[in-house]
Amino acid sequence: MTPELNWCGQPIGKGEGYGGRPEWIPKTLDRKPATKQHYCVVTESHLAEVFGNGAYSLTRAEAAKRLELLTGIHRTNCYRALRLNGRFGRHLRADGRMLSWR
Repeated sequence: MTPELNWCGQPIGKGEGYGGRPEWIPKTLDRKPATKQHYCVVTESHLAEVFGNGAYSLTRAEAAKRLELLTGIHRTNCYRALRLNGRFGRHLRADGRMLSWR
């Protein structure tokens, strides 16, 4: 049995449609992705809330986890926000392994 071919002569893969007549186009082709993209910008108020407005010090890992829970952003971006030479570096202070908010 020969496979069905698309407009350029290649075999039609799973989830693809011929693209010709409307009845040949699969209904799942126009569906949007199941996951919703969540975009959030980390602000000074987010970091101030994580550190309790300077009330306590946290390790970088603890601060990243708290920031992730607070904002819903990916943990990599949380670590980027906690860089000492990064966007909020003038507000962060490092004492060994501990970070604190000024």
